[in-house]
Amino acid sequence: MSFTLQDLSFHHRLGHLLERLDSDNFWPHFAAFLRESLRFDSWVVLIYRKAHGPLLIHEGDTDNIEDEAFGSYLRSHFAGDPFYRFAMAGFSPGLHRLDEVAVPQFRASAYYLDYFRHNVVGDEVQFLAPFGEGEERRGVLSLSLGTRQRFSDEDYGLLSVISPWVLPMLGLATRRTLGDTRVPTDRPSQVSLASVEERLRHTEGPHLTEREVQTALLLLSGQGAKGIAAHLGISPETAKVHRRNLYEKLNVSSQAEMFARYLPLV
Repeated sequence: MSFTLQDLSFHHRLGHLLERLDSDNFWPHFAAFLRESLRFDSWVVLIYRKAHGPLLIHEGDTDNIEDEAFGSYLRSHFAGDPFYRFAMAGFSPGLHRLDEVAVPQFRASAYYLDYFRHNVVGDEVQFLAPFGEGEERRGVLSLSLGTRQRFSDEDYGLLSVISPWVLPMLGLATRRTLGDTRVPTDRPSQVSLASVEERLRHTEGPHLTEREVQTALLLLSGQGAKGIAAHLGISPETAKVHRRNLYEKLNVSSQAEMFARYLPLV
């Protein structure tokens, strides 16, 4: 068996990437690792879920996940995403091209005209894999890579070669990133949450912003800062700011106090 200098360099960089698997900055390093061999303009890691919007794991190089356009994707545009539809309809784990999963009329669709051409722009590939098993099944893990120009056959070939180890690596990193994030089935019923939401919106004292109401409902669903960030499409630090402001306005000091005050309603 013989290796080229390029092979040795690749495996050396891969070793350094594996060392960062448990670190907070794994995702930017992972993107940088891919960019040593492949050109792409955007990337995002999500979990697709039935009957719920995608769960955001990490987005972009600057982690600017409060961008309004991408926020609209997490709230509604995802429903028209051909990759989301493919994942929810039954898929084969691995690497997939946009042309493989999109309908022939894709570029005339509302999703393409309203979102894709402005944000993804040209072409897209996704790594897809089941996330969780049995009762812990959370959905389909997706790593999306977008580019202004079409991915070449050489690009796709490289991604296909690394797919067998990229998919389990992404699963491990995602489980660490999610931390205390809980699945929707752990949440109180929508009917119960509606009564809590009504009380929050009409609480005496300082007015709660829309984000603070959303944060409160997620806290009462058992989410921590990472879970709130993932569900709302904001950074964990921003989620902590909303949580701190919420506690100050409600005059509580912890999630446990939130449960004590509102759980009788749910």
